[in-house]
Amino acid sequence: MISTVLVPADFTIEMEDLLSCIGELKNAGLKKVILLHVVDIHKRQGIAPMFERNAKERVEDYARFARELELETETLVVLGDVRRTIAEIADREDVDAIIMGATTKGFIKGKLLGKTTEYIARSSKKILLVEKYEAMKEGKEVYEKACRATFSRVLVPIDFSKEAMKAIEQLQEFKGIVKEVLFLHVIDDIKDLDLLDEQIEEAKEKLLRIKEQLEGIKSQYLVVEGIPSEEIVKFASMEDITLIMLTAHGKGALIDLLLGSTAENVLRKTTKPVMIIPASKEFEGEEWDEGEEYA
Repeated sequence: MISTVLVPADFTIEMEDLLSCIGELKNAGLKKVILLHVVDIHKRQGIAPMFERNAKERVEDYARFARELELETETLVVLGDVRRTIAEIADREDVDAIIMGATTKGFIKGKLLGKTTEYIARSSKKILLVEKYEAMKEGKEVYEKACRATFSRVLVPIDFSKEAMKAIEQLQEFKGIVKEVLFLHVIDDIKDLDLLDEQIEEAKEKLLRIKEQLEGIKSQYLVVEGIPSEEIVKFASMEDITLIMLTAHGKGALIDLLLGSTAENVLRKTTKPVMIIPASKEFEGEEWDEGEEYA
């Protein structure tokens, strides 16, 4: 259940749209929003107090907007290292998810993720929802909100690892707002073309079992061949997907958590909103037992 979210506020033009997007989560149990602005200690040395005062006024404007959604709202303005402070406060406040925005211009041109978003995606143990905003006019800060009805048509890539099953568990929490789910399995380890049909049928059987166990949400599934990240991005665009839900494949301590190449490439390349569910330690390195019932 996502009852408390942390929203880092960076005063960009799309911030109000980002706040309006979280209104959907009310129907999935959201009760509290924490708005955080971090005054960058590395860039504001000597004049940080002035920036801190100005930031408190601007964050309060956002808070009024959030309260109109009838959500409990708290504001925090702190001085520190931006990336680390966001991750630390998410842990300290015990939030269920972090919500961040990103414009799609950089993604379309193949640039790396923003350093802050990339750091949070790699290091935080919290659910991360990255909303996307499309630059409508070259050279001008005009953005189209990309998170209309974020949970209406959700794409869930499945590789049958136990980590991937965490996405199914999360979907059950969202059944009040998710309209339709599309499960996608990509076969990328074809060792013998004579066995390809057998691999496809086996994957379809597993997906059918998952579909049957998903309660209260309309769903369908598809098996394709190719490079997972490329097929996920392509399918999301072709099928008018509104959200891609991925589970991170990670290991080790907080700072050592790795997204995995598929999740990282999807996050960088897609223009669709992405939700990353952190890997659970008990699932690391384990495979889903096809004879195990999912509950």
